[in-house]
Amino acid sequence: MSQSLSVPAPQERGTAGPAAMSDRWFSLLLVVPAMLVILVFALLPLAYALDVSFRFADLTRGRIGDFVGLDNYRTVLHDSAFWSSVWVTLKFTVTAVTLEMVLGIAIAFLIHGATVGKGIIRSLMILPLATSAAVTGLFWRYLYDPQFGLINYFLGLIGLPEPNWLGDYTIALWSVILFDVWQWTPFVALIALAGLQALPKEPFEAAELDGASTFRVLRTLTFPMLKPVLFLVLVLRTIDSVRLYDAVAVLTRGGPGTVTETMTFYLYRTGLKLFRMDYASTMAIFFLYAMLVASLFALRPLLTQFSSRASEG
Repeated sequence: MSQSLSVPAPQERGTAGPAAMSDRWFSLLLVVPAMLVILVFALLPLAYALDVSFRFADLTRGRIGDFVGLDNYRTVLHDSAFWSSVWVTLKFTVTAVTLEMVLGIAIAFLIHGATVGKGIIRSLMILPLATSAAVTGLFWRYLYDPQFGLINYFLGLIGLPEPNWLGDYTIALWSVILFDVWQWTPFVALIALAGLQALPKEPFEAAELDGASTFRVLRTLTFPMLKPVLFLVLVLRTIDSVRLYDAVAVLTRGGPGTVTETMTFYLYRTGLKLFRMDYASTMAIFFLYAMLVASLFALRPLLTQFSSRASEG
C-alpha cells in the first residue's frame, strides 16, 4: 500500500511571523562578536594610548600624571633618535621589499615553467613562513656568529674575509635585510605563482599564433594582467616591513649602537625599558597615523578597481 508523505512547504522569506528574525538583524548578530573583539583589543587600547599621549606618564615615578597638551608631540618631533629610527625603517623597507619582489617574481616564473617537482618546491618554500621570526632569527644568529657560525666557516674555507655580521655597524643592517629576504621572498613567489597559474590561456595562445616575442608577451599581457596581484603583495610586504620588530630584537637588539634600531624597536625601548609611556604612546599614534594615510593612498587604485568590477557584475 502506497503512503504519501506530506512535507511541509518551506516558509517564504519575510512571511514567517513576528518571532522570525529579519535579514538585517541576523546580519548584525553575525558581526557583533567580531565588533566586540575589535572594541576590546583595538579601539579601547587605542583610546587609552591617545589619552596617555596627552599626559605626563613616567612610570618610574609610579603613576600617570596630569594633562600636558601637545608637549609630548613637540618632544617627539624634535627627537633626533626618533627620526634616526624612521630613517633606518625606511632604508630597511625599501631595500628588503625591492629585493623580495624582484627575487620572488623571478622564482615564480621559474617554478611556473618547470615541468617536474612543483609540489615539492612549493612545500619547501612554505617552511620559512611556517616558523616564527623569533625562532628563525635565533637560528640565523648562530649562522652569523663570527667564531662558530657556518657562514664564516665556509668563507674561511675559500679564503674570503670573515666579517662580524651583526657587530660591524657597516653591514649589520644588511645582515637583518638578508634574513628578512630569506624569510619573505617565498611569500612573494607563492602569491605571484598563484597569479600566474590563474591567468587565462586564450590571450597567450593568440599571441603565440601571431608570433609575438617573449618580451612583448611579458610587457603587454603577463605583467598587466598580474598587476593587481603584484600590487597587493607589494602593499602587504611594505606594511609588514615597516612594523619590523621581532627580527631586530632577536638578531641585533637595535645595535651596534642604534644602526639597526627601527621605529617599533625604539618605541619598545622607550616604553618598556625607559618606562616613558607618554613618549611611547605619542610615537605609536604617529606611527598609526602614518600607516593609515599611506595605506589609504596605496590601496585606493585597487579598491577603485574592485568597486568598478563589482558594479559591472
